[in-house]
Amino acid sequence: MEAEGRMTRMVLYELMRPDQVVGARASAPVAYVPIGPLEWHGPHLPLGLDGLHAHEVAVRAAEEVGGVVLPTLFAGTETVRPPGPGPQSLAALGLPEDERIVGMDFPRHSVDSTYFEESAFGISVRELVTSLTSAGFRIVILVNGHGATNHQATLRRIATEADRPGLQRVVYHLAFLPDPEAAGPGHAAREETAIALALCPSQVRCDLLPPVDDPLRYADYGIVDARAFDGHPAPGHTLPADDHPRSATAEEGAAILGAEGRALAQRVLGLLNGEVQP
Repeated sequence: MEAEGRMTRMVLYELMRPDQVVGARASAPVAYVPIGPLEWHGPHLPLGLDGLHAHEVAVRAAEEVGGVVLPTLFAGTETVRPPGPGPQSLAALGLPEDERIVGMDFPRHSVDSTYFEESAFGISVRELVTSLTSAGFRIVILVNGHGATNHQATLRRIATEADRPGLQRVVYHLAFLPDPEAAGPGHAAREETAIALALCPSQVRCDLLPPVDDPLRYADYGIVDARAFDGHPAPGHTLPADDHPRSATAEEGAAILGAEGRALAQRVLGLLNGEVQP
């Protein structure tokens, strides 16, 4: 098969016959679990972008080095934003100090996200990991497309608890490449919009946003740059011009996805070769 100009192999677990699964597992005993909630990503992007992103990165890696890709687990967890200044806080995002706000569900949004309570989310992921290791997959990769701190900590803890170097490897992997200037990714800004343009262009509606010259306040649209999440918001709690979704292109998104897929493939090759990795 050919898709988006690249040669592909059958890696989608839900479409595979038993003989195909057995063959793939014998060649590379790797199972990728894409994970992301259904979450507000501004008025211009689909709710499932985190999971769609994680799935695409997993598929690209599996096509390159082998393994099977599970259907996306559209689930995730978030927590109440703390008051005052600091990383992930209400003040950093220009939100009212007297509001109880969970994750990206800001007061002016028209649709709530489907966050799971942390323990319920953890149980779902743990059950998948147990099923896959019991089914003979020696390496399980939790491919995460959601940048929330609490969500990432939960997945890292699950991976650490299940990981048995020399017997089975369970590792956490954030789909985004590291940003040397920020602790984590931004949200629904230029980078994620570019990714969406490469994945599902018909579902991207930047015309629903104000023009680039108009201030785009975090609190109004739920579109946030990475440094604001780190506790260093832009003046006026507005999105910097170079992070505006209207500046995104499908070409940029394709380049990002290509680099992310290659990075995951290289990590999996190392695991298959027995390299010690966190």
